[in-house]
Amino acid sequence: MTPAPVATIVMYHFVHPRGAGAVAGLKALDVDAFRAQLEYIRRHYTPVSTLDLVAAVDDGSPLPPRPIALTFDDGYRDHKEHVLPLLAAHEVPATFFPVASALVDRQLLDVNRIQCVLAASGDVERLVRDVDAAVEDASRAGVCPPPSAYRAAWWKASRWDPPPVVYVKRLLQHALPEAVRAPLVDELFRTIVSGDARGFADELYMNVDDVRELRAAGMTIGAHGDRHLRLPTLSRDDQAREIDGALRVLDAAGAPRERFVYCYANGEHDDASVDLLRARGCRIAFTTRPDVARLEAAAMLTLPRLDANDIPSDADAPASEWTRRAAESV
Repeated sequence: MTPAPVATIVMYHFVHPRGAGAVAGLKALDVDAFRAQLEYIRRHYTPVSTLDLVAAVDDGSPLPPRPIALTFDDGYRDHKEHVLPLLAAHEVPATFFPVASALVDRQLLDVNRIQCVLAASGDVERLVRDVDAAVEDASRAGVCPPPSAYRAAWWKASRWDPPPVVYVKRLLQHALPEAVRAPLVDELFRTIVSGDARGFADELYMNVDDVRELRAAGMTIGAHGDRHLRLPTLSRDDQAREIDGALRVLDAAGAPRERFVYCYANGEHDDASVDLLRARGCRIAFTTRPDVARLEAAAMLTLPRLDANDIPSDADAPASEWTRRAAESV
């Protein structure tokens, strides 16, 4: 039996010139580094669209040697201003995943509030103390466990962040009860970053016209959640609402809902997530699990992606471990 084709899929978030962006210190890929990555990619891979990956499975369409698909999450203004011109210059297709409430409703996502709080604060230990103080107050009121319980669960390093950053992120993203989490995130953003969340959102995210321009330039527009919620934390009915709300992005961009592309918020999904996407006609969906992707029909709604940091930012760099692995997996 012929083995299933292999592809490399890469995810990006912020891409802007060094020192630019809505908040100083926000983690981002420098534009010059992105340009060098595109040159590296052109040397070692053949860029394809995510729909080409679908066609390879659905129709048996051949893929070129060492295919790579680039994806851009969350719908940042960076993607229109800095990414699109470089993609066009290097003739590289890509898929963009705006979040519906950010693109359509101009709401500032909690995930971005938290990122900006961490970047603008510059003192993660103080943030830990502030979060622990709020948790201690809520614990005394019987609303949640004490800080020690949360530390036992979430004081750990991730692939990119040290334990204090992971702790703050996880508690503010989803671990705390909503009655504690939401007001705390709002207060921290208001006091550390900005009192104008709507104005900040307009500065941070693309608008509908931007997304339509991306599509007119030949880019693929996919869905990435209504509010960027972690699907496994929701009931099946709430997952359905989060996914259905996400599809508003396709309508706004003038993209069809048939055979659409999806990206899980934070890469998280469960069996219900996959079932709901399949029932709605989704043909390909992406996680954040780092690996090269084996394009098999049963795996198309749970494909892995590399992080942008896994791709060399030197155009002349030798083949990286991931590049060699992609070549050896054929």
